[in-house]
Amino acid sequence: MTNTKVSTTLSRTRLFPATKWSEISALVADAFRMTQEERERFHGSRIAKLIGAIPFLAQCEDAERTAVAHLGTYLLSIRETKRYFNANREDRVSVLARLRLGSNFEGGEKAIIDRGLSLLALNMVYDYRRDAEEDVFLGKYNPVSEGDIDFALAIENLTRTIEAIPCGEMEEILPVQAAAEDFWNGEPTSIECD
Repeated sequence: MTNTKVSTTLSRTRLFPATKWSEISALVADAFRMTQEERERFHGSRIAKLIGAIPFLAQCEDAERTAVAHLGTYLLSIRETKRYFNANREDRVSVLARLRLGSNFEGGEKAIIDRGLSLLALNMVYDYRRDAEEDVFLGKYNPVSEGDIDFALAIENLTRTIEAIPCGEMEEILPVQAAAEDFWNGEPTSIECD
């Protein structure tokens, strides 16, 4: 009789598997009539993927619909209608204010939602800093260059919130350092922002 050793591997069920992101990103790309190049950039964007993932990772009700709605808002914020989503003085109330149109969640784990929104806000604050000089030149409102957001304090508070709420799957999608490096529109950058 042969003694066969059976190898068992414990596998963790992912709340937001790659197949779900592929499905959602492809359908949203279809709805926005993206070119092949735009589709690939959208699918590869860590910011877009995080936006789509948050309702799943937080186990919200109607996660698919929420993800698609938030991705639609995100795409409107980076495409032809982006000027309607630019920072303005009314956003001074909170570093999270600009995210309000893409942050409606039914149920779900609030801490995970807070972590995801804080990652997105961290990315925006670094974008403000990168764009500060150009925005001054263009006469465009920028809360960092205007002094409405204390860059160092905002980074410290957002990072503290993110690090206080563990979520391995979210960290795989958008590590804190990547949130500091990526542009909101999904383009990675090599610019150092200490």
